[in-house]
Amino acid sequence: MLRAVWAAKWYLILGLLTFTFVLVVTTPIHFVWRYVEPMLGNDMPVQLQQPVGTLWNGSLVINSPYTGPVKTEWMLSPLPLVFGQVELTLNANGENLRLDGLSEVSGVFSGTPERVTLTDVNGYLDSDVLKAFLMQQRTVLDGQFELSGLNADVSIAQSQVLNASGQLTYSGGELKARVQNQSIATELPMLVATMQMDGDKVVVPVVTADGDPLGQMYIQPDGWGGVSVLRRAVDIAGQEWPDKQADADTVIFEVSQKFL
Repeated sequence: MLRAVWAAKWYLILGLLTFTFVLVVTTPIHFVWRYVEPMLGNDMPVQLQQPVGTLWNGSLVINSPYTGPVKTEWMLSPLPLVFGQVELTLNANGENLRLDGLSEVSGVFSGTPERVTLTDVNGYLDSDVLKAFLMQQRTVLDGQFELSGLNADVSIAQSQVLNASGQLTYSGGELKARVQNQSIATELPMLVATMQMDGDKVVVPVVTADGDPLGQMYIQPDGWGGVSVLRRAVDIAGQEWPDKQADADTVIFEVSQKFL
């Protein structure tokens, strides 16, 4: 009897691991929540409410003073976990915020994730969500931001963006800001930023709805990134540039630093 059990030990171990794995991913989240909630304390900037479903397919409401209640649903694919990968489908919906897409993280068993992949991430953000942060910068901004078709492949191990594409659109709106002890109040037009690859460099040119360039952001393979701004950006903000010899496509501001 014991010899037969010993001969089948690997099947027993596999069965035990499978049972444990299935038990974990199918455990009702409200059962786990009763043990997790006391550990979170009262110092969290957000409140997590109304957990429903299981660890691999569930939902909860994330509530904060900035976003209001945001219903967040997720689906975690169990099979990739066996190979040390996390494959997560996320859908978040609130009055001022929406986000959905697929993310994959590899190398989770190595201690530090090796690679993060985002697929078809779309989102919406009302500027009201940014109001508290912008007020600290003595800035007021109206309008909405829309993210569409974001795809990205980031190597954590190499600290490098391997591939990226997508588009961010700003609806336009009123801007009030304080720059060099001067108050600025202007109406910004619609702006479009398109993320793309230029060789192994990520570039994000920003243009108006008519396609007029305003500047560009970039990230190089070595982790250095930067921003350049054209004089046209000052023009559409209703401000005057002191150098009258500079044309609309002249770079008037440029800065770079290490990001990755």
